[in-house]
Amino acid sequence: MFTPAPIQDAIVAANQQFMAAFNRGDSAGVAQLYTEDGQVLPPGMEPITGRAGIQAFWQGAMDMGVKSADLKTVEATHLGDSACEVGRFALHAADGSLLDQGKYVVIWKRHGSDWQLHRDIWNSSQSG
Repeated sequence: MFTPAPIQDAIVAANQQFMAAFNRGDSAGVAQLYTEDGQVLPPGMEPITGRAGIQAFWQGAMDMGVKSADLKTVEATHLGDSACEVGRFALHAADGSLLDQGKYVVIWKRHGSDWQLHRDIWNSSQSG
């Protein structure tokens, strides 16, 4: 699938901000990367809407031992003031051991010159 470089570059840059905030344990910084009415749609849970809820969700993951997140964009499609990203993730403990890995889809919204996560859904590729 053809992906225009500018949107892919913008999303990769936004993901770098997400990973930097997450990896330093800054759940508030992670939440600020979402739109005000953004949603995370975690497996086995109801949707979590808004930055306060998103911050609490990611803080909970950090408190459970997730110390780093690696995101890799597989494809990105530009849709005007929105974009759709398909990617792969890996979550690691403090000792570097792999806790989970899988795939995700994010709908992004442009806010000024920035791109923010609007809808964020993922699932594990690990069995059991």
